[in-house]
Amino acid sequence: MPKLIKSFKSHSWPFLLLLPTLIPLTVFWLYPLLKTFYISFTDWNYISPDYDYVQFDNYQGLVTDSFFLKVLLNTFVFTFFTVVPPIIIGIFGAVLLNKIKAVRNFFVASIFSSWITPTVVVSMVWVSIFDKDTGIVNAILSKFGVERIGWLAGETTAMLVVIIVTIWRYAGLSILLLTSSMAQLDPDVEKANSLDGGRGFRKLFRITLPAISPILIFLLVLFTLDSLKAYDQIYILTQGGPSGATSTILYYFYVLAFEWYETGPASALAMIFLVICLLISAINYMVTKMTFKN
Repeated sequence: MPKLIKSFKSHSWPFLLLLPTLIPLTVFWLYPLLKTFYISFTDWNYISPDYDYVQFDNYQGLVTDSFFLKVLLNTFVFTFFTVVPPIIIGIFGAVLLNKIKAVRNFFVASIFSSWITPTVVVSMVWVSIFDKDTGIVNAILSKFGVERIGWLAGETTAMLVVIIVTIWRYAGLSILLLTSSMAQLDPDVEKANSLDGGRGFRKLFRITLPAISPILIFLLVLFTLDSLKAYDQIYILTQGGPSGATSTILYYFYVLAFEWYETGPASALAMIFLVICLLISAINYMVTKMTFKN
């Protein structure tokens, strides 16, 4: 019996140490997740105390809804055009800043402010920049004879503005991390490569990019997941309009749950969104594993 008690204490001690983490994880993540999964099979409207089981009707309704398909397409278009450009900007910005080392830290700190500034504040500034009547963009274009454009009122231009704002925000973090990574590269390797004739783009693709590939993968995943859950800039700039042209999955979830009170379909949408995020995480794991293996 004493041995059994001793064995129990020795095996239970690690779980006791994990309790401070497991309790909030269960209360604030696992339970809401299971509750959302359950609600996704009901017609609960956020107000009524009754939960009527509707099987897969919410999922079927979303899949056959043309607006949901439009939102899904918007999400992937928005994600693609806000993930790749900031990384490219970060690469060339880092290369440039590492050549002007005297003022590198000043420029990096200035550029990084775009990432740490709250998205709501940034979006409000950009609303004034792209305003049709008083915005600086139209003021500049009018000097070249271009008529004033309602940037936030057109379906194509509204999405373009949201993408530009998001790229500007991501570029700060991208430049900071890539500048730091490139600064830590072994100078002897770069010097040996230069002696072998590796200069310019050849040096960039043969030496620099493979060496900083873990940071590139990290930025790729971070920006992808952040773009998928974009909400603040869309709400401030366009509120999903015009005609749903800038609505993404998370914004559509907000509309379903808190404006239309269709909590069942909103929960189904949340579960679909979770599956998309898990797939992206799985792809990231495989790509990362292959990268480090090579």
